[in-house]
Amino acid sequence: MKSLAILSHKGGVGKTILAVNLAIHLAAEGKNICLIDSDFHGPSILTFFTPKSEIHWINSFLTGESSLEECLQDLSNDLALSGKLLVAFADPTPESIQNVIRLDQNTSMKMLHYLMKMKSMLREEPYSIDYLILDCSPGTGFSTINVMVITEIILFMVKVTNADIIGTSHMIEGLHKQLKSRTKIIANQIPSDFLNDQTKKEHFQKLIENLLKKDLGDKTVDFMGWIPNDLDLYKTEFETAIKTLEGNPTRRMIHTLDKPDHIISKIIKELANNLFGDNN
Repeated sequence: MKSLAILSHKGGVGKTILAVNLAIHLAAEGKNICLIDSDFHGPSILTFFTPKSEIHWINSFLTGESSLEECLQDLSNDLALSGKLLVAFADPTPESIQNVIRLDQNTSMKMLHYLMKMKSMLREEPYSIDYLILDCSPGTGFSTINVMVITEIILFMVKVTNADIIGTSHMIEGLHKQLKSRTKIIANQIPSDFLNDQTKKEHFQKLIENLLKKDLGDKTVDFMGWIPNDLDLYKTEFETAIKTLEGNPTRRMIHTLDKPDHIISKIIKELANNLFGDNN
């Protein structure tokens, strides 16, 4: 089983969209996937799916109150996927979010124990998971550090703004000891006309790599590519929000499920190959 943690310096950069689309793509390819919402400060994976039964939040497993089986929902058949997709949702209530904000080191260590237990269980029957994908909270809180400890691949997502680039650089420097020998980074919400200029792309990639590899010693940051702006996505997200406000909530668009031939779907498929190997 391979495991991936998706991190960011700030919220709103597209981590959750990427995590969901990667999971759907791999499950559609016949792989067994477990997608965990570990963004306990602002969980939103729930907005992409229609839960099929009463929800046991993954928070309750990490505190020993629920079993892993209770917290995982199998959505494979609902989405007509050839592989298995197990999803664990995080509790979005204000009370739960406040509990995470006040998390102390002892509770964090207990949660790490359960994360390690979860990873071990997912390798075995009845789960037999091929890929574990975790969407993390922004920043460097205890919950994010815990996820970094149990995952083999760490992918940072960055928006190309001064605040996010510099903040991500400081975050990577601050997490130096927890980083794996090779860490990944991908840039999101890039203007399409920029992506058509190969010279600009190569120049910017070198600037990013030079900034992020400072003070990392023998560790390396691999630049994984670009995801363009999608104006259709913004429109669809707005329309989905209106339906929710009207009392008719609907799941958000998932490119690799709803628009498999879209440029973003193609980029995510290529990213999956680059992250996990051509044979997945």
